[in-house]
Amino acid sequence: MKRYLIVTSIVSALLFVGYFLFESFYGGILHSKFPFLIGFFYVQSFPIAWMLRQGEKDRSSFVIYAIGSIGFRMITGLFLLLVFFFMKVDQIIEFAIQFSAVYLVYLVFELIVVLANLRRN
Repeated sequence: MKRYLIVTSIVSALLFVGYFLFESFYGGILHSKFPFLIGFFYVQSFPIAWMLRQGEKDRSSFVIYAIGSIGFRMITGLFLLLVFFFMKVDQIIEFAIQFSAVYLVYLVFELIVVLANLRRN
């Protein structure tokens, strides 16, 4: 899963660069907490990589670990949305839409990695 963390770092770096380029050309369209979202999902990648590594050790339960990692990302993401909702963050609808977009980017990436591991079996 070392490859997973390297590619996650690249995806996160591309999202950060995209954010700063987008802000320099179209300033103010993206939510001010957008870099925090990228950081949140990047930090989530470490326990997910650990879970997937545990699944690689025991091939018979890899699918359970993979589904667990997706569930972990979803539950912690929903918890983050609730925290920001109760903190009454300004423009919460825009924040939730951008959160969903970043969530989908990381979810698609994670599914591609998981499917590559399942095909090897």
